[in-house]
Amino acid sequence: MKDHNEYIIDEQYSGRCIKDFLINKLGVSHRNLVNMKRNSSILLNGEAAYVNAKLTMGDRLEVFLVDKESENILPEAFDLDIIYEDDYIIAVNKEAGMPVHPTKGHFTGTVANALVYYWRNKRKDIKIRPINRLDKDTSGLVLFAKNSHVQYMMSKEKFSFHKEYIAIAEGLIEKEADIIDLPIKRESYHTIRRIISKDGQRAVTSYEVIKKSEAATLLRINLITGRTHQIRVHMSYSGHPLLGDELYGGSREIIQRQALHAEKIFFIHPAIGSDIELHAKIPEDMMLLCDILGF
Repeated sequence: MKDHNEYIIDEQYSGRCIKDFLINKLGVSHRNLVNMKRNSSILLNGEAAYVNAKLTMGDRLEVFLVDKESENILPEAFDLDIIYEDDYIIAVNKEAGMPVHPTKGHFTGTVANALVYYWRNKRKDIKIRPINRLDKDTSGLVLFAKNSHVQYMMSKEKFSFHKEYIAIAEGLIEKEADIIDLPIKRESYHTIRRIISKDGQRAVTSYEVIKKSEAATLLRINLITGRTHQIRVHMSYSGHPLLGDELYGGSREIIQRQALHAEKIFFIHPAIGSDIELHAKIPEDMMLLCDILGF
């Protein structure tokens, strides 16, 4: 759903109310439905309408999505590697060392700061709505929704992403492929570290070996679930922390950040219905690491 949407009612929704169409056809959340009613954002045949108004075949229904919210994110002018953009979402290839969103420790220098600047230059007032997040030192694909409806649709449990990562782990991993199914929880309230714990949330990681040596193993990793630090914790627990991942026991002798890159995302577009497959090229520091390791 864009900011302004127009629909011609067919036989399926003839005789039903606008609320049914919005919820069942468009998947509008309760929050957005309340906002539409509050802001008189629904027109039926050019006239303001209530959500309980009845529809007839051939009616023209217009829906305006008014969900702008103020944010104290400073616009910053620096280049973004934009992989994909349409009226609903934008995908960025994030470089290592850049946080996705401002935090207490990083008010500037984030992807969000750059996006605010990018959109303001296009005279667009769009709230920053990440669909997925990456750790500051993990590079690769980050998706953002352009309005709350798309964010809601893409965050629903039944909405599925296929996410692939490229990683370089320490040591020789014997198995050519495996699934790690171990629950993860925060180590303590005052730390960002995660640990394997039977009372944690279920976390499932699938991997396959691309190349390997005695020193390290190049992996393609699929996330079945998406817990914080999931890949990093699972690989460390298996005895093969990611190179550069000091937090979980990885050596920084060759690379100064965890050797982890979100290379690929596949999903069915929530508004258009088409298959979307996005790729982000492997960054130079990981390519150099592969050369050093002889991969």
